[in-house]
Amino acid sequence: MKAALLAAGKGKRLRPVTEARPKPLLPIAGSTLFEYNFSLISDLQVYAVVSYRKELFIDLSQRLNFKIVDQGKPMGTGHAVMKLRDEIRDDILLIYADIYLPPDSVERILSYRDRYDHVVAVTPVERPWEFGVVELSSGLLRRIVEKPKKGEEPSNLIVAGAFFLSQSIFDHLMDVTLSPRGEIELTDALTLAASRGERVGVVTISPWVDAGRPSDFLLAQKYLMNDVISGERSPPEGYVLEGDILISSTGVIESSELEGPSVVAGLLRESTLGPYSYLEADSRVTNSKILNSIVMRGSSILKSEVADSLIADDGVVEGSTLTSSVTAPSSHIVNCKIEGEKVWESRACVT
Repeated sequence: MKAALLAAGKGKRLRPVTEARPKPLLPIAGSTLFEYNFSLISDLQVYAVVSYRKELFIDLSQRLNFKIVDQGKPMGTGHAVMKLRDEIRDDILLIYADIYLPPDSVERILSYRDRYDHVVAVTPVERPWEFGVVELSSGLLRRIVEKPKKGEEPSNLIVAGAFFLSQSIFDHLMDVTLSPRGEIELTDALTLAASRGERVGVVTISPWVDAGRPSDFLLAQKYLMNDVISGERSPPEGYVLEGDILISSTGVIESSELEGPSVVAGLLRESTLGPYSYLEADSRVTNSKILNSIVMRGSSILKSEVADSLIADDGVVEGSTLTSSVTAPSSHIVNCKIEGEKVWESRACVT
């Protein structure tokens, strides 16, 4: 058996922060979603299907020892899996690289593989019509309905982005038609497999997060931090755990108050941090308050309050208050009060 991570997406709903890095490589809880999910399958030969900013995966592939597969122009999850056909002549453990999965997810999925031809991880959600919804029959997957109309969803169980796939999935992918959005969908191939008599099992996992929106990305960070603090996951490389604070060798804390869980790899001076905040290496926070946020590399926060926000690479926030906002790389925000915005360019406000 081989393993694969699908990491070709840009992360459009997280823009403008993804103008610098694709969603799977954004900083989160001292690492990235890609690396956290890689750690679940690192005992196998791992392939990563990439496209947007694929050059950023090269150094990482050498450090973690995985093989890069270029999807080219992304045309759906099924298209990404098809790119693996020439590389993998084996069963596949497949994970979307931009989701949060509980630490025991892979073990639970693989515990079902001897019973079924394919296994799909599912999770219950409150708004299933926004996802691919699973319909079951006698405990087996019957079909997957992509984003049904509200009220017409066959269940509250959605596809959670983790699968065990036998090699027959390639044959089904060859036979599916393009979806309404012009893509080859893995979910259509699994529905086809079920219609052809293959046994497609499901395993329910929870909690789970599709980290596509800023608030969900920060929720995924909360889960990851809690996993590390509880000992269910190992701390990221280069970090030590001091109580409920993760500190790296690059982290500097001067005259500041911290509330955990939080992660410090940058400079924190005369400030308040946390809970659930992450200062990436080469970031600087001075005379400020950071709550439930991520301050990315090269950024500087001075005399400001930042809550529930993502501050992109090389940004500057000075004399400002940001709440539930996302900034663009290299943007400068001075003397502003911003709430619930995507800030695409520098802004100086009248005081």
